Amino acid sequence: MKLVLCCDYGLDDAAATVDVLLHAKEDGYSQIVLVAIGGNVPSGVALRNAKKLVANLPFELPKLTLVDTTDEEQPSEYLKLIHGEDGMGDLFAEKPFAPFSVLRYAEWLGGLKEQFDLLSLGPMTLVPAILKTGLCRRFVFMAGNIAETPNFKGYEFNHALDRAAFAEAVLFPHVAVTMDTCRNPLFNVQEGGVAGEGLLRRIVNRSRELTFVSGEKGCYVWDDIAVKYLRHPAWFSLESATDRDGNRLNVAKYIFGTEYSGILDL
Repeated sequence: MKLVLCCDYGLDDAAATVDVLLHAKEDGYSQIVLVAIGGNVPSGVALRNAKKLVANLPFELPKLTLVDTTDEEQPSEYLKLIHGEDGMGDLFAEKPFAPFSVLRYAEWLGGLKEQFDLLSLGPMTLVPAILKTGLCRRFVFMAGNIAETPNFKGYEFNHALDRAAFAEAVLFPHVAVTMDTCRNPLFNVQEGGVAGEGLLRRIVNRSRELTFVSGEKGCYVWDDIAVKYLRHPAWFSLESATDRDGNRLNVAKYIFGTEYSGILDL
């Protein structure tokens, strides 16, 4: 099975990608596709960060394809206070990119022939076209909010950057990992961070450090919570809810009861 990740490469996207790649084989994914999109950073920076991340990973990787979306018009910000000067925490050295396939978005989309799972971790601008291939088996995304205080122009950030695409995408069967899901107190690592070694823990602790620069109240590794749902759906219940725009969402609610530091490597 193939897993497609749409990531606007900030720190939480890096954590999510590392989590996915570490566990791809045990989760039954023989191929991972990283679609580098605009959002936390412009699409060109997202592409650079995806290459940088992959080049620095200290473990064997599954079959990997990187999709370049810089030809596509997309909304973006450049959230350096939250994600660092390079947009990904300034954690990774520039290294030659490993010899994986890099395809332009239109070429990749036109060549889709087999079923896949889709994990969307940024704005939804390119997602409806991917879903319209009719090949998506499972669609999970991190975006949207129901009751939580919004974090960007009255909305959750990923939703805010392309509300029209969001509304179109959620017409397809989905699971929404919203701000309400992610702002569970059990996921807040701002007070003490996470102990131990390893790249995933370094990324999480760097996210925490930057919350003291940006002034954020709490540190939540948003996108990795969506990975946790994808990998461990039994840790969550599902409930239907309607957001402020009238979109009907199938929302994941965390019920496992263990703090984020205790599930980080699971």
